[in-house]
Amino acid sequence: MMRILQLCHKPPRPSRDGGCRAMDAVTRGLLAAGNEVRVLAACTDKHPFVPPSDAAYAEATQFEAVYIDTRVNARDALTHLISGESYNVARFHHGDLEERLRWILQREVFDLVLLESLFTVPYLPVIRKYVDGPVVLRAHNVEHRIWEGLAAETEALSRRLYLKLLTDQLARYEISVLNDVDAVVAISDEDAAIFRELGCKRPIHVTPFGYDAGAIPRPEGRLPDHVFHFGSMDWEPNREGVRWLQETVWPIVLADRPDARLVLAGRNFPADWPVAPGVEVLGEVDDAWSMLNRNGIMAIPLHAGSGVRIKAIEGLATGRPIVSTRLGMEGLGLEPGVHYREANTAESFAAELLKALEHPRNALEMGARGRAAAEDRFENGHLMAGLLVFLQELTA
Repeated sequence: MMRILQLCHKPPRPSRDGGCRAMDAVTRGLLAAGNEVRVLAACTDKHPFVPPSDAAYAEATQFEAVYIDTRVNARDALTHLISGESYNVARFHHGDLEERLRWILQREVFDLVLLESLFTVPYLPVIRKYVDGPVVLRAHNVEHRIWEGLAAETEALSRRLYLKLLTDQLARYEISVLNDVDAVVAISDEDAAIFRELGCKRPIHVTPFGYDAGAIPRPEGRLPDHVFHFGSMDWEPNREGVRWLQETVWPIVLADRPDARLVLAGRNFPADWPVAPGVEVLGEVDDAWSMLNRNGIMAIPLHAGSGVRIKAIEGLATGRPIVSTRLGMEGLGLEPGVHYREANTAESFAAELLKALEHPRNALEMGARGRAAAEDRFENGHLMAGLLVFLQELTA
């Protein structure tokens, strides 16, 4: 049994997005294995604190969150731009959260500290003062790769140059801290390989997002008759991907099939999102699983980012036929054409969507193969068993 402090850059609960679910999956897995886990999180305007409805979880984790203001401030952004320090990271380093962290560390003993994402690494110096055990970075992505992709996809020269500067700052910081922690838990083999290429000499273990099979509704078996995208729209790669899907891919689909429907859902949909033929915007939905279990074809049009697409795993787990860019399924180790359809240009993406709409039974069969693969690779209990062995070796 280990005593673990899990420091999160946003509240794991409620389950607002894939990052929240990824952190919560680790918490649940560690608790189920008999460990003590205390959860301390930052909360922000974007990710506010909501007292957990699960009393057992709240008691077991002593879950609390400290508000920090991560809103972009022009003066601070300019200061960091001049100094060369990463503003992306600095926005998450706040005195109130550091003080609460210090208070906890002065009164409790932990065998291990788990830093959820690069954005909690600035708290490493205060952790080192009070914790003798290992500090492990759970890297949700290779963060600077996300910004590299966004910069490459940006047409406006001034914005592209600014994004490039932010990317360079973030990359320097990310590379500089890889050997400051005692180990890294990457979310995919691809990310682990990148960390090693960037010079990480620390032990690296790969733990993808895990789901609890019992919590996933069984597929209803209805033939797919529409296309949908489900993802948080406060994440820039999602916004860019959906914009490309709606503005570039979907007109090609409609030209061949005028009755085709595209349904868009997710948190923080922009109020001024443009209306388009054949497109229905649901915005935020109450039940993620009902959305994922609808009789649709799941589109994953990502062109930027790294790590594992949690929505992709959840889509596979619910038996959804999936059409995705290469990047959208990166890190899952699945086979294009068997478990999902891969397409990287607007023309090929539209062609694959049309093929799935025209042959819904074949699409459903592909979804069933994807679900079987998800059950084999991403069940949380199995993943946590491997992670626990790795963490126990670090504390031995």
